[in-house]
Amino acid sequence: MDKEKFNRAIELNKKIEEYKSHKTALESCNIKYGGGLIFTYNRMHNDVPLKEEIFGKNFFQNYMNALDNKIETLQKDFNEL
Repeated sequence: MDKEKFNRAIELNKKIEEYKSHKTALESCNIKYGGGLIFTYNRMHNDVPLKEEIFGKNFFQNYMNALDNKIETLQKDFNEL
């Protein structure tokens, strides 16, 4: 494997681990039962409740599916190197 592919593999692996960690954190929290988002900007925190009529009932499941798809795509790219 040449240096460019090696560096790309390291970059992809880092992103895969980042997304997997994010997925694990989401699965362990109770956001799937409802809740809100906390926005952080310049160390200021704002708790914002989500409106179900805007984001829909399947928001969390759709987000998790998109996250799974992203992980699979990155893993496929990694395996092709």
